[in-house]
Amino acid sequence: MFAEVQTAEHRAGSDQADNPDSAGSYLGQPGAGPGHSLFKGEGREGDDSARQSGKGQDGTKQLDGFLIHPPILSCGRANPQAHMVSLPLNSGRLEPVSSQALGIDALHAMRTERRKHRVADMDWFEALYRVYISAFLGGGAILFLSGLAGDKQILGSDLRNMVANTPHAVGLVASIIVFLGLRSGANGGPIAVEEPEVRHVLLAPIPHSAVLRHPAVQRLRTFAFMGAIAGATANQLLSRRVTSSAAPLLEWALWGAIAGALMAMLFVIAALLIHGLGISRWLTTALGTALVGWQVAVTFGDTHTAGPFDFIGSISRWWLYGVQLQDVVAIVVVLAFAALAVYLAGNLSLEALSRRSALVSQMKFAVTLQDIRTVVLLRRQLSQEHMRVKPWIKVPRIFRRDIIVGRGLRSLMHFPWRRIVRMKLLTMTAAAALVMAYRGTSPAIVVAGLLLFIVGLDAVEPLSQEVDQPDRTDSLPIERGLLMTKHLIVPAIAMIPFLFAGVFTAFVLEPRVSTIAYGFLVGIPAVLAGVAGASINAVKGAPDPVGGANEGLALPPEMSGMGTVLRAAFPPAISIIGCLPVIALHHSVESGGPVLGNTIRGSVGILLVLGLVAGWVRQRDAIHIWFRNAQKSAQSSKAEGN
Repeated sequence: MFAEVQTAEHRAGSDQADNPDSAGSYLGQPGAGPGHSLFKGEGREGDDSARQSGKGQDGTKQLDGFLIHPPILSCGRANPQAHMVSLPLNSGRLEPVSSQALGIDALHAMRTERRKHRVADMDWFEALYRVYISAFLGGGAILFLSGLAGDKQILGSDLRNMVANTPHAVGLVASIIVFLGLRSGANGGPIAVEEPEVRHVLLAPIPHSAVLRHPAVQRLRTFAFMGAIAGATANQLLSRRVTSSAAPLLEWALWGAIAGALMAMLFVIAALLIHGLGISRWLTTALGTALVGWQVAVTFGDTHTAGPFDFIGSISRWWLYGVQLQDVVAIVVVLAFAALAVYLAGNLSLEALSRRSALVSQMKFAVTLQDIRTVVLLRRQLSQEHMRVKPWIKVPRIFRRDIIVGRGLRSLMHFPWRRIVRMKLLTMTAAAALVMAYRGTSPAIVVAGLLLFIVGLDAVEPLSQEVDQPDRTDSLPIERGLLMTKHLIVPAIAMIPFLFAGVFTAFVLEPRVSTIAYGFLVGIPAVLAGVAGASINAVKGAPDPVGGANEGLALPPEMSGMGTVLRAAFPPAISIIGCLPVIALHHSVESGGPVLGNTIRGSVGILLVLGLVAGWVRQRDAIHIWFRNAQKSAQSSKAEGN
């Protein structure tokens, strides 16, 4: 609710508010020409009476030379004809301008000044250094992955199958992205403006569209840029395995960038449309499921039927067939939907924006501190994911004999349906990535390892909750290391149904009987490595048994930054290492060596590494105490020697 405050000379009566030539309505306006009627005494009589009585002719009250008018807003949205004010022109004549136009101009001026201040406060040397580091690491990663991807050429029937199935496969990925975008819009996404924007700017007497279209365009632009980089990189990696094509590398990267940009834009477009139109969550889920089901049907069924997102995969293979008219029409349709989504940005919910802005700001802070556990909890709040009140099934009494195992099983029984579906989809995607690695795309093990690490973060929820409450853990009559080690039993058991889902996915992609056996040989260490990486991430957040004050003494100051990076990268690295047996399987098949023996040896080696991880969880506190004591002894001996 806002009250409009104006000077007493601004308006003498409501009947003259819309008359630009009336002196009584615009008395005392700054910048008026000296020949204007306001200096000739016209209309002063009514104004003097208002000043003497302390009350305006329209019922408004006068306070120290100001008139307080009734609120011009009642529901938080601006009325385009709410009130008119006047601005002086060079001719001396006053031109009426709506308060809405003034608000929009003030918004633009405020954003311009904020941009200027942000640029002025920027440390250009540090910014250039960050750009240099990002370009160096990103370029190095691309070159490294390019070297790994160039280990097998796609020729003959494999090349024909790849060209024929690319639109369906890429379209399937796009359908999943659209589904995630629809869910994001139903949960209040995809825009997350700052809290002052929600509490002040969006409650000002200006249209919401004038405030929200700019961040909507920014979000579209950011996602398009990121998608273009990912698409160009993917197509560049593919070009190294299809050397039979005469297309230059730049052409591969260009078409991949366009396809990736469109795929990323579909996420934002879907979220903006769902949020702007106010479609309910159940209807959004049904629509997204229908789109994904359609694309899955054409991907694994009749390849002659087009899916809703096949055009993106078709664009990515323009290096072979050239520009296709139907794909250009599809691009125009996507851009039209993007324009409609930006137009509907003014209909976004203020409550959802306020809630999302607070959570996103906390999430950014947690990412800065590399606190993955807090990021996971905040992401669940963003998606409004809550535990079930009633368990799926009651845990039998025989499994509750051990209190820790029983608590973990009861926690899993309260998992919401969407979390279970997400874990299964991620596991199936990881299995598809492992199949790609088996076929020769070695960098796919990185994707599979990261996906299984994310699945593990959900599976170790009982352990994470134990670490979140260290006071209660320390009050229990059991050693903390043993307590956390027992918490590893339930996540390992919980991964069994997801392992079967992954083996089923591998069998669908490689329909041979041997796929089932090798799927279990490769899948067991892979899923357990995901749990191990997530367990390391959870346990390292537990309190240090000797206190955190001396945590940085183990390394010299020059190495503290590198130590932080290694601690953050070590848990997902364990998950990626667990996917290495598929590389042994691939090389054994290619070289004609003992396939079964090499795969078993690789899997057993990974299981031994995971055993060491379990031992570290059990003896973590003892290792820290021993290391600190050894460090202090070394320092004391050095001091005595001097």
